[in-house]
Amino acid sequence: MIKLEPIKAWGTQPGTDKPLKLDEISILASPAMIRALGVFLINAAYEMDTNEAEHIHLQDLASNFSYDHHVDIVLNNKLKVNPDPK
Repeated sequence: MIKLEPIKAWGTQPGTDKPLKLDEISILASPAMIRALGVFLINAAYEMDTNEAEHIHLQDLASNFSYDHHVDIVLNNKLKVNPDPK
């Protein structure tokens, strides 16, 4: 079992950029896509540690990203970003 540090999550509804605090995130994807997301998470953590990246978007790393078929995942470096968006 893992020990969690505090985690906060925000999302937006389609057509808006107003942050909405989330209690839960559900991802509907194939096992292969979930593994690919795991690689994305690990690589993003490496970029944040090594290159002090402030945030990383999944859409920037996907050659076929489309808002019609995908949801962007934005990972924010807690050491660089204000945790409470206005």
